[in-house]
Amino acid sequence: MSVFIKSFYHKLFPTRQLLIRQNGEVKHVVLAPWLQISIVLAILAATVWLVTTTVHVYSQTNKISDIEKSQITKQQQWQQQQQTQQALHEKQLEQLAALEQKHALLQSMIESLPESISKVGETDAVQIEEKKQGDFHEPLVDEPVSGKNTAHLNNYSAEQRFALLSEHYQNNFTALEAHIENRQQRILATLKVAGIDDAISSRLLINSNDTAQGGPLNVFDESKIPSEFLAIADKLLLLNSLESLLNELPQSLPAADYYISSSYGLRKDPMNGRRAFHKGVDLAGWHKTEIFAPADGTVLRAGRNGGYGNFIELKHKNGFVTRFGHLNKIKVNKGQTVTKNDVIGLMGSTGRSTSTHLHYEVLLNDKHVNPVKITKALARVR
Repeated sequence: MSVFIKSFYHKLFPTRQLLIRQNGEVKHVVLAPWLQISIVLAILAATVWLVTTTVHVYSQTNKISDIEKSQITKQQQWQQQQQTQQALHEKQLEQLAALEQKHALLQSMIESLPESISKVGETDAVQIEEKKQGDFHEPLVDEPVSGKNTAHLNNYSAEQRFALLSEHYQNNFTALEAHIENRQQRILATLKVAGIDDAISSRLLINSNDTAQGGPLNVFDESKIPSEFLAIADKLLLLNSLESLLNELPQSLPAADYYISSSYGLRKDPMNGRRAFHKGVDLAGWHKTEIFAPADGTVLRAGRNGGYGNFIELKHKNGFVTRFGHLNKIKVNKGQTVTKNDVIGLMGSTGRSTSTHLHYEVLLNDKHVNPVKITKALARVR
């Protein structure tokens, strides 16, 4: 074995001579086998070192690259999360703005409700203010009319709370619409019973500007208001017109103490016993009983008028005129403006009269109507 190695050694690394020419001289350099082996080993060691170093540097470079990629990925994920949160925040702001718009419209409707249903509106306003102050953490969801507590929202997400609160406001509007429609139908039915619905309806179609009105223009931005809310607002405007009309009607008989001594319509004349049509109603009472204006108006006539005796005629809004006969004393003058319940005269028995009483007439668009029928009908909606 040793002989084989020795033979292989001499074959691969025989003694070699190198001729080196320098400055015209030739020098001989002998490369012994051991020196050749040392050079080869040195070259191999250098190669191994270089490869190892290169692999290590490459590995470190890959590790740095992986770390950088991981950091970039995390940064991208963070940016995506930030964008998602920002989009959610903007959506919630839009929902809140829509909710505040609904609340503002609901509040304006509540403040515009007539006195006939204002108590319901005041209750709703208190409940809504409590919900608003709760900042959506623990708001109440109550039925707007009954006040029944139906749920708590503290276990819901923000998006669910917005949805439920939005539904609550929608329910409030629906409840208000029901109250408005019920009141409106009740008034219209009463006017029909009183026999004055057609004449009054025609008046509502006219945009009357004969009253003192004005102020800065503050209109709704209809582009931001749902159409169903605008429809309710229109119904509320109509109801308020009807309520104003009710207040302007001669809805009460014009004396405090009286009894009806002769009704409206066909009767026997008290003087001659013949059939006659009584165009008013006779209210009997004590001598000099105070007579009141049944509604705001203007004095058209005041003085003597044939069979009426001492006579007053008042003009009211919406085509109504009232007449008062047989007065003992007149306390107003022609052209004078009177307010509802102002004393305009004293009961007497002047003119074509058998005893102390007030002859009271009501005319609508120059046609006589039954004063008692109007009074009884309108009393149901006060």
